[in-house]
Amino acid sequence: MQRIIILLIVIGLLLYFVHRYKRLSADRKKQSLRLLVLSVSVGVFVILALAGKLSWIIAAFGALLPLIPRMARLLMRFWPALLPYFQRYQQNRQPNMQSRFVSLQIDMLSGGLKGEVLTGVFAGRSLQSLSIDELLQLLESYRRDDPESAALLGAYLDRAHAGWAENTGADFKQEEANFSMELQQARDILGVAAKASKKEIVTAHKRLMQKLHPDRGGSDYLAQQINKARDLLLKNIE
Repeated sequence: MQRIIILLIVIGLLLYFVHRYKRLSADRKKQSLRLLVLSVSVGVFVILALAGKLSWIIAAFGALLPLIPRMARLLMRFWPALLPYFQRYQQNRQPNMQSRFVSLQIDMLSGGLKGEVLTGVFAGRSLQSLSIDELLQLLESYRRDDPESAALLGAYLDRAHAGWAENTGADFKQEEANFSMELQQARDILGVAAKASKKEIVTAHKRLMQKLHPDRGGSDYLAQQINKARDLLLKNIE
């Protein structure tokens, strides 16, 4: 009987989580999944400990312990060959875009967007910490004072709060942006170094488009900026 009650509680919690999960933004969904995985892992560990079934895990860990020094030596042996790939990943991990009022960072692992307000009433606050009403307040002021910041914030809203314009009744349409771009801005957008080769630029562009293409939850504005950055950097090389 106790097992049936526990099973019903678990099913109820899962249904509640699924219901809440569907209503979250893209960034919040990723955070919730990480929290769920951590909670389940801790729960399984506690259950195994209470049931006295951790002995085989401890025994397996003890058997693998002598192999750790050998694995470390093997890693050090191949590290020089792996280092260029690691550096390339670090280099392209978090491309970013910045305007007068707001900055936007792109997580290359998840494809999510993070941002920060640079000046004004919410200066220093992350975009993730702001409510949809506060973000709309910023958007309205940016539309008056800096269209580039408005375009960047609109792109964040498209990614983090899908359907926000329809849900809030906001009168906002992302127009084609023809803002000027400098070389350093282009490098920041693609996440490449000043001496990046043509191959590195093309590869960085491809990775970003795979994450932020409009068909994959990105926006036309982000795609335009990414394409513009690629074209500018390739032109500078040639």
